[in-house]
Amino acid sequence: MLQRTIRIFLPAFLLNLKDTIYLKGYYSFSENTVIVYFVEYSYIGWKSSGNQEDVIYGIWNLTKKEKNLDIFKNIIVFTYQSHTPIKNITIHGRPIDFTNNCILMLYEYDKIKQTEIKFKSNEELLHLQSLIQKHRNQIEIYEPFFIPPFWLSYSMVGQHVCNYLNLAHWFLISVWRNKKISIKQGNLILAVLVDILLGYLALQFIMINEKELSDILMNMLENLVNSLYTLLKWLMGVPAGLKLNNAFNKMLGKYFSYHIQLWWLFLEVTGEKLEVILQLFHYIGYAGITFQAAIISDMLCIATFHSYCIYVYAARLFNIQVSGLIALLRLFVGRKYNPLRGGIDSCEYTNQELFVGTVAFTILLLLLPTTAMYYAVFTLFRLLSLVLQHVLAKLIYLMHTLSIYVVALWLTNSSKVAGNILLEVVSNEDSSPMILKLKLFKKSIHDLVKSFTPPVEVPKQIEWTNLFSNLLMGNQII
Repeated sequence: MLQRTIRIFLPAFLLNLKDTIYLKGYYSFSENTVIVYFVEYSYIGWKSSGNQEDVIYGIWNLTKKEKNLDIFKNIIVFTYQSHTPIKNITIHGRPIDFTNNCILMLYEYDKIKQTEIKFKSNEELLHLQSLIQKHRNQIEIYEPFFIPPFWLSYSMVGQHVCNYLNLAHWFLISVWRNKKISIKQGNLILAVLVDILLGYLALQFIMINEKELSDILMNMLENLVNSLYTLLKWLMGVPAGLKLNNAFNKMLGKYFSYHIQLWWLFLEVTGEKLEVILQLFHYIGYAGITFQAAIISDMLCIATFHSYCIYVYAARLFNIQVSGLIALLRLFVGRKYNPLRGGIDSCEYTNQELFVGTVAFTILLLLLPTTAMYYAVFTLFRLLSLVLQHVLAKLIYLMHTLSIYVVALWLTNSSKVAGNILLEVVSNEDSSPMILKLKLFKKSIHDLVKSFTPPVEVPKQIEWTNLFSNLLMGNQII
């Protein structure tokens, strides 16, 4: 008789049945251990399948002499009694000793069959789950089907449309493969319905009078332009009591004021077509509040384009001055930057070069406060615009990842969200197999939300270290 350690996974509901149940499962060898998984059952018996060597059969609650048991090379006979539930175990036609080296694992069949949480931390449970849920073929990692071109990344509406197309593609192929709607798809369906409902309610509130709304928007834009004019006049004076270079300050102020004037002329021309834009917003807005947020984000970019242009000019000028000052500081210590090696080399300068460098350093240093003032003010405008766009992008992401379905399943203790494992000792008598009961409980709501989020593109996170370094050096924040 073979001496092996054996672990048997058996449905727990069999304990409550008095009838004879015919079982079918699979077994595998792991070193000196035999692992048996019973995953199918019947009341009318099985036909032997001699071609499948990894298939094992079982009879639960054998109350009478069963005929033709010898045709099964792999079989376990159960006779549930007080001292031992197993009568004999036969593998490859040879009996196996199970007196002191057998563990009977009673698992909750319905919960393992219905749960959508993978037991990745335990290979045996994962294999048991795959045998029971053999019809499922979930997509673990989804590669986007529609990849937007580079120029479309500057439009929130374009990105949102591509994301919607990718979600629709993922939903269709997932449902087609699984032949059912899983938790992730249920989350997406409810999130889209809530998105459309909120979008409809928002349109009913906003589009009461399109003419009044058009006038309100034009007044807001006019107030924004007038505020920038007032800000530039303040900067062209003595802002916060700072003594700036008067000529350079006037030149920058007039240059930036001219750009604002050009932009206001553009807004006056397009303002006549604002009602058409609102009509477009009205029709597209019925697709959901996320589309409305995307349109508002793009309109915000257009409305603040003049301040963005001024920021780009000021940032570029500030960067040139800072880079020039850093390069000239190396001149005073006999150093220079070597672009071929990408490092700093020693260098001897002539008196003429030192004189020219000193004059250039003085000019850049004296002009720097004026440039820094314009740069600091319009950088704040740029940061404010980026924060608003980031908030709108986060709103779109949160709407697409609403976990309403998961929360409903968690509140109703559905077996679909069962994933926490508890082992309970049922029997541990001497000279008898140890009997353990494997219980499943629902996972925490945080783990469920994290596990069943649809493949929505996550908004870019703000890298604060790079942001501060770019601000100090005058590099553009895109």
